[in-house]
Amino acid sequence: MVINKKIIWFCIFIFMITVTSCSNKQSESSIQSDRIPMLMIEDHLYLDTGERISVEIDDSYLMGIITSQVADSEIPVKNDQSNFGYVGAQYASYKEGIVVMIDNQWQLFRKEKLTLEKVIELSHKGQELSWNDFKSYDSTEIGSGLYILRYGIDENYYLLIGGNNPRGKPAYIRLVKVDNSESYIDIRENNVEEFIQSN
Repeated sequence: MVINKKIIWFCIFIFMITVTSCSNKQSESSIQSDRIPMLMIEDHLYLDTGERISVEIDDSYLMGIITSQVADSEIPVKNDQSNFGYVGAQYASYKEGIVVMIDNQWQLFRKEKLTLEKVIELSHKGQELSWNDFKSYDSTEIGSGLYILRYGIDENYYLLIGGNNPRGKPAYIRLVKVDNSESYIDIRENNVEEFIQSN
């Protein structure tokens, strides 16, 4: 009888370990599957905004179709690849982003937004920084005369890159305060973290 109790307790112990282990794996996979839906087009990642667009898209704006997919916990690495399925779905250019046909409606996707953390990281390249370092981030062209791109960061800062053309070296790469356009630094020459702390 004592042996039977030991066997029962041992079985209960093994069962508890198994249940705990399975629940940990489930929570890990649910965290990974929380990755935002995204699509790679022309070597740029476009992220789902969650916004549906109720417009007719002219055929001349159609760019292609989704041709492959990765798991929803992964980041696409090939052009025309998504992490949300819908292989065969059309996508088209739309304003400063793209739209993808999902469930018979156009869904808006935009390039990844630039962050202060990324600006700090990129600033370590100094004079080696180029237009290409920022091409995968969402921007708006605002120049007249000069070629100028504005990258929104947050409610306090934005980044400006200006120059004669994007094939040459930028004339400036400025981190600018939103509430004071005269308060800025060129991130190739100045310490970004010190600038942020002083503002």
